[in-house]
Amino acid sequence: MSFEMALLAAFATLIGIPAAIHALTELLVSLVRWQLNPDGTLKGRPTCRTTPSSITESNRPQSSLHCERAIRAVQLAAPFKLPEQFYSRWDDLEWQFDRRL
Repeated sequence: MSFEMALLAAFATLIGIPAAIHALTELLVSLVRWQLNPDGTLKGRPTCRTTPSSITESNRPQSSLHCERAIRAVQLAAPFKLPEQFYSRWDDLEWQFDRRL
């Protein structure tokens, strides 16, 4: 399994967007950035920003929830079990959370 697929699998079950607002959040794209320690634990709190072009009048109220859920998914997935020899590749990450999750 590739590094990207391992992250995607870890996040898929953790993002938890409620079904009632799933249709409204479908177009939202949130970019979450976080740093990791060599043991895979989080170094600080992840940050998030929603891509402005993904926000519509209909989903604007849900954009902050989308970011918070994406941050929470990262926090719940930690500690990450990643190969330490590639630490320089995964010490500072940014991941796009969108409808694929």
